Parts: sequence; C-alpha cells; structure tokens
Amino acid sequence: MPAPRDDAILDAARHVFEQYGARRATVDDVAATAGVSRSTLYRSYPGKEALLAAVVQRETDTFFDELDEVAAGLPPRQALVECFVRGISLLRQVPVLGRLAVTEPAVVTGTPGHPPLLRRHTDRVAATLRRAGAALPDAELEQAAEILVRLASTYLVDPEGSLDLADPAAVGAWADRWLVPLLP
Repeated sequence: MPAPRDDAILDAARHVFEQYGARRATVDDVAATAGVSRSTLYRSYPGKEALLAAVVQRETDTFFDELDEVAAGLPPRQALVECFVRGISLLRQVPVLGRLAVTEPAVVTGTPGHPPLLRRHTDRVAATLRRAGAALPDAELEQAAEILVRLASTYLVDPEGSLDLADPAAVGAWADRWLVPLLP
C-alpha cells in the first residue's frame, strides 16, 4: 500500500497527465501540484516514466478490482457480459486513461514487442473469469481473456463505431451476442 505522500503524488500526477498528456507533463508540474519538492518526488519516482507507469498501474488495478467485484457470485457468461458493460463504462469515466489512450495509446495498451500491460491485463481478466467458474483449460482461458483485453483496448483508443458505448443495454446485448460464445 502506498504511503499517504505517495498517494498525493500519484493523485497529482494523474491530474497533470489528464490535463497535459504524458508528453507535455513535467515532473515540475507534478511536484507543484502535489505540493512537494522535486527531490521528494524523485525519492519515490526516479523520473516521469516511472511516475506515469505508477499512475497507469494504480488506475488499471482499481479498474480490474472493480470488475472483480462485479463478477463476484455470477456465473462465467453473465460475469463476462456484466464486466464488459461495466468495463466500457469505467473506461469512459477514467479521464487519465482516456486522455492517454488518445495522446499516447502505447502507454495504456503497451507497445508492439513490449506487451507487459497486455500480459498483466490478460492475467487479471483470466483470473476473474476463473473465479466466476469458467471451465476452459488454462491456455484457452488465457486466449479468450487476451481477445477481451485487445477488444477493450480498441474501444479505449477509438470509441467511435457502430456500438453505442454510452448505452449499457446495447453494450450488454452486444457482449451477449459476440463475447459469450468465447466461454462454452
């Protein structure tokens, strides 16, 4: 668990990254917003990249923790639909992820040849589906989870399309039609 000062620094960094994007944000901006000196900030985070990684990790951990709560007690297929609906809604509600998805999509989705976020997010989705009772063999569950993560990433980076992401009922019907078959 981060120390209170680390939470304040990460809150400030999230705000600065939302406001300026990762490229334009500076460590000085974050330190000033957090009300700490640069040296204090550097003791916890050696640079802007480490700070950005910590913000993205914290935001995605919170995102997946909430999806775990949504899935709790639901059968696998219903968990998949409910988590997809809630996940799409959350993606629209987390400004820093939305901003980074537009200005620096590789920060949120990972970069070709360097997919640590993809791997980490796939593992989280697979674990949630397994806890909901998904009976697929591990390798198949991992593949289904990766499809879900890749699909959600595309909606984060480019939300425009035929699916009305602002309509939870439409998102749920879409997930039931197209995603539930991933879990036989």
